Amino acid sequence: MRSSQQLSLGSVPPVGLVGAEEILRTDVLDREGDRVGELCDLMLDLRRGRVAYGMVALDHEMGGRIVAVPWNALHIDGDGNLRVNVRREWVERAPSIGNGLMPVLLDHEWAVLIHSYFGTRPYWESNAQHS
Repeated sequence: MRSSQQLSLGSVPPVGLVGAEEILRTDVLDREGDRVGELCDLMLDLRRGRVAYGMVALDHEMGGRIVAVPWNALHIDGDGNLRVNVRREWVERAPSIGNGLMPVLLDHEWAVLIHSYFGTRPYWESNAQHS
């Protein structure tokens, strides 16, 4: 298990593959470099073979509020940090999921809404890429 909370390019294999254990509990930074929270889970779409969402536990919320961030709104920057493509305040205002996680994530209208909120194309569209 990793002791550092931050990824480093030195620990990422040259092919860009990492195990989930290597990325979970990683700090999530906003586009300005401010910490938003930490990556607490990954949601996979097994039918499409894609990572759908990064589940981000917010720092500034009582009660451990979690936001599903479309995976294509996240990226690893040149310093090895996991970043979201918006400011921290925008992530904090994002719709949260609550206790009924799976039914919400499986709802097509919600999925379209959350991708639109983060300015990304839905991951299930064939040519969806990072914005």
